[in-house]
Parts: sequence; C-alpha cells; structure tokens
Amino acid sequence: MEVLVATAVAGLVITAGFRLIAMSYRLLGEIQGERDLISAAQEVWLRFRVDEDMPSSGNDDKKGYSWSTEDMSVPVDSYELKYRKVTIKIGDGRSTVIYVAK
Repeated sequence: MEVLVATAVAGLVITAGFRLIAMSYRLLGEIQGERDLISAAQEVWLRFRVDEDMPSSGNDDKKGYSWSTEDMSVPVDSYELKYRKVTIKIGDGRSTVIYVAK
C-alpha cells in the first residue's frame, strides 16, 4: 500500500512539474513578444523624431514590423497641437499605438 501511495504522489509531482515547465515556456514567449513590440515602438518613435520626411506608412522587413499613421490635432487655448497617431504591428499580430508630436 505504501508503494502505491508513493507512486501516486510521485506521479502528481511529476505532472505538476511538467505543467509548470509548459506554463513557463508560454509566458516566456509572451514576454518576448512584448519586448519585440516595445523595441519596434521605440525604433519607430525615434525614426519619426529624427526624419521629418518619414513616410506615413511602411514596414521594416528585416525587423518584422509595420506602421501606419493618422494626423491628429487638439485645440489648446489659441493654439492647435498637431501630432501623429502611429499604429505599430509586429509579425505575430500584436500591435500598439504611440503618439509623436509634429
């Protein structure tokens, strides 16, 4: 009887261990996807800040992302604040939005 209980407990521990490993790999993939998206957003933001002739849409095939923009403005007192809403998408379908002042 003791051997049967010990075998059952060992089976539960091994099953829990494999489940934990599988969850870790899934979370690691999600974290890597988020890091790729943040990296793409930083690069696009910098390119818009440095290059005034940056196209309103395009992609970077080497790094696996694309962007599209929408010109926007907000009235502030007697001034109109102009900016671009930039949507960035990476290869796995994730996307984010950044705002770049004009």
